[in-house]
Amino acid sequence: MIKLRGYQEEAAYKLHGLLLKHRCAYLSGQVRTGKTFTSLFVIQLLGCEKVLFVTKKKAIPSIQSDVDAMGLTEVVTVINFEQVHKHAGKWDMLIVDEAHSIGAYPKPSKRWKDLCRIRYEYVLLQSGTPSPESFSQLYHQWALTPHLWSRYQSFYRWADEYVTVQKKFIGPGVEVNDYSKANKTKVLEAIKPMVVEMTQKDAGFETKIEEQVHTVRMKPRTYRLALRIIRDGVIGRPGLRSVVADSGAKVMGKLRQCYNGFLICEDRERYGEVIWDYSKVEYIKKTFTGRLAIMYCFQAEGKMLRTAFGSRATDSPETFNSDPESVFIGQVQASREGVSLAAADDLVFMGIDYSALSYLQGRERCSFLGRTSNKVHFIFAEKSIEPRVFDTVRDKRTYTTSHYKQDREQLSVEAHQGIREGRMACDQTFEGQQIGLPGFDFD
Repeated sequence: MIKLRGYQEEAAYKLHGLLLKHRCAYLSGQVRTGKTFTSLFVIQLLGCEKVLFVTKKKAIPSIQSDVDAMGLTEVVTVINFEQVHKHAGKWDMLIVDEAHSIGAYPKPSKRWKDLCRIRYEYVLLQSGTPSPESFSQLYHQWALTPHLWSRYQSFYRWADEYVTVQKKFIGPGVEVNDYSKANKTKVLEAIKPMVVEMTQKDAGFETKIEEQVHTVRMKPRTYRLALRIIRDGVIGRPGLRSVVADSGAKVMGKLRQCYNGFLICEDRERYGEVIWDYSKVEYIKKTFTGRLAIMYCFQAEGKMLRTAFGSRATDSPETFNSDPESVFIGQVQASREGVSLAAADDLVFMGIDYSALSYLQGRERCSFLGRTSNKVHFIFAEKSIEPRVFDTVRDKRTYTTSHYKQDREQLSVEAHQGIREGRMACDQTFEGQQIGLPGFDFD
């Protein structure tokens, strides 16, 4: 039988009291503090016989292992959010892990709607980052419960009381309401009595995260294509391999791809992605010699990394932690939550996601109790958008089109510099890369 640490037991008894009184509670626990064991102990305290535990797909093996260790195999059903619609019915308890993932606003997400169909006696929400980007993300999480904010008919009625509504542009001349400026003091005052916190300090963590930024000179064609995206928003010709970036958001997406050495074609089903620059992958393979875990954003990046590392590549955290010869290669949105990469000497991000959540949670994947240093590396293209994105997400803010508009002119200047400087370097070809595909102006 698993024995909980003192701070976990204390949190569990507090949650037990809240659930008995209000039928709902929120466990806000920083990563690696043991939220799962704490919530499983709450199940035992309540004497529940039928519990639905909803989490991210990547986290299921780890949570199922914890469930078995606590002797709750016959009590707890562990599923991912995509399976919720198959489990409508009556449950003694519903546990929503990584609850911030149902915090979309102003309109509710499909996940939230599916969870609303579950009938339960108690509901426990838990997350390490309940509101990573805006306190407005808390509304739909709490609106799932029978207590807090359920009296509001919609997010918009809640926003009338809790949000200072502003305006923002999402495209050329398209103005919409911005609901991100929730009143922090008022929101926290409302939820505080229902929240139990666990911190890494409570757990005795003394891990220091050491971040290091590496810049890599990309091939000249990378800067040429980036400049075309910034300046024209169009590459190629209709009917052939082409890229169209006709809004700020699309330009940002294409630049993120381009500065990792590939682009996804407009007709994706027919042409897929075009890969031409393995500079970052080659740098990673040459630079890091210890136990290595790599995070990427797009499937093409995963393909490039798996090509480079061959049979050593795995996307299974369990395999990685048990096999010293393996290299973990995982998509950041799938691997940033509920995944432990404790065996890693170095955690490497190939590029960077525009989301503050991906940065904040992804960098914690190799933290654990007793570890004193956590080395996190970011591989950026020289003279690219990536360092600017990094500066923004480190401040717990998502990089948006408004940031891009401010940076656009300087990004164009730096792309010109990258082209000019690249002409002086040798443009070597990575074995197996695609060159000169019709419909793209690579030269």
